[in-house]
Order: sequence, then structure tokens, then C-alpha cells
Amino acid sequence: MTLQLGPDWQNELWVSPFSLRFELSDGEHVGRQVTKFINSFERARALARLALPGERIVGIIAGFPEPSLMAGAEWREWTTGTAFDHLTNLGVPSDACLASWTGYWWHCDIDDPEMELWEQRAVMLSWEQADILLWNQVGQDLGIAPRAPVQAKLVDLERGICVNAYDDRGMDITAIERAPLEALYAERNDWLLDYDRARMAAVFEA
Repeated sequence: MTLQLGPDWQNELWVSPFSLRFELSDGEHVGRQVTKFINSFERARALARLALPGERIVGIIAGFPEPSLMAGAEWREWTTGTAFDHLTNLGVPSDACLASWTGYWWHCDIDDPEMELWEQRAVMLSWEQADILLWNQVGQDLGIAPRAPVQAKLVDLERGICVNAYDDRGMDITAIERAPLEALYAERNDWLLDYDRARMAAVFEA
């Protein structure tokens, strides 16, 4: 089952039971941000490649509407330019995108009248560019620089898989159907988040 680009591209993923939650940081590096970031980033890269084995993948990228208003905008040099301009400076251009639209990034935003719609772009990526987006995601709460004011997920449109490194703590890998994640569940079972093991076992060991 495929993912369809557009404002509703996440709808089936949000309700899918076929979701794996992985722990990126093992908690042994508290107070050592560099070591914590490196370990989380390397684990995120490994998981993304297992979930998306092709040479080129699609990134769905959402740009923060007003980067100049974000905390730390001045020292991050976000006082001018769009979120996508700053991402281009990191090495991920998005002007020649597959599609673009405005929509909510998180499911809970739909019911919040104060939440803004974010511009989103679907972009073909090399793995080098995908790694930049993973760097950006993993480093966002650790103060890692350089960064761009965007959120991003990596997807396999044809197989209906989405890879979301939400920050240095963890990564969700979700599919519309069960089969694409069965091998990943078995191969990287030791990296699964213990808190969610019962839920995942009920789905993937039934």
C-alpha cells in the first residue's frame, strides 16, 4: 500500500498499529551531550538504512513559518530567510520538489485552533542529504549546530513506510502494513524502547 503526497499523507500512518519505537539514546551519557548526540545519530542512521534499503529516498520536510521568531534565532542566524533557505545552506535544497502543500505536522494539531499550517515539501534525497536531515532531527533539543528550522521524515512511498527521528531520544518507524517491518522488528529487537515492548509484541508476535 502506497503513501500519497499531499496534506493527508500521514493519515493512514497516524492510525496504523504497525509502528516500531526505537531508543536512540541509552541513557548512559547523561551530561555528556557530544557523546549522547553521536550515539543517537549513528543509531538513527543505521535504523534508517535498514528500514529504507534503496539508494534514494523521499524526505517530507516541513518548514517553520517564521524562523526569526524562534528561540535562539539570532545566534543561529535565522533572523532572515525562510526555513527552506536555511536548509539549503545545510546542503538539502528543496526548490525542485516532487510536490508541496500546507498541512499539520503532528496529529494533535488538527484539534488546536491556534496551530499554524506548515509548508511541506516532498524532496528526492541522496543518503548524504538524508543524513543531514537526521542530524537536524537528532540535534534539535541538544543545541547542536548547524541546524535548520525544519521538521523532516524519511519515507518509502511505494512500501508505505515512514522513518521519524523525533529527537535524540527516539525514532518511530511506521508502516501501513505489517510485512515491511517484520524483519526490522526481529533484527533490532534489542534497540526497541522497553516501555512500548508489550504493545509492539502484541502486533508483531501475534
